[in-house]
Amino acid sequence: MKAMRVEMSFFDGDEPLARTKVLVHEIEEECEIECSRGDRFAVTRKFEEPACPILIKSFNPNGEFVGRSAMRMGVHNSDDLEAVDLAEPYVLCFRCAIVDCGDPDWATCDPMPD
Repeated sequence: MKAMRVEMSFFDGDEPLARTKVLVHEIEEECEIECSRGDRFAVTRKFEEPACPILIKSFNPNGEFVGRSAMRMGVHNSDDLEAVDLAEPYVLCFRCAIVDCGDPDWATCDPMPD
């Protein structure tokens, strides 16, 4: 079944905070990405074509809610990193790949054609 792998890198300005890969598939899921300095991002996502709803809640190192960012991420294979501003001061850089969610190697497999 078609899904999308999203490689995510979170930044505070030019300072890298965290990197992860998530699988966006037909069942809505939330995961939390915790950074070594204490920042935290709660990412909710669900696979939909032509674009997947993504919601990111940002929390500062003190655990205080900073803001939420909602977007529709188009289903595609990225040629390069893309960037989007989240709640100030955070930035998300990401790369997408269409994959088969039934593949146990979804995190490293080659992308399917668009």
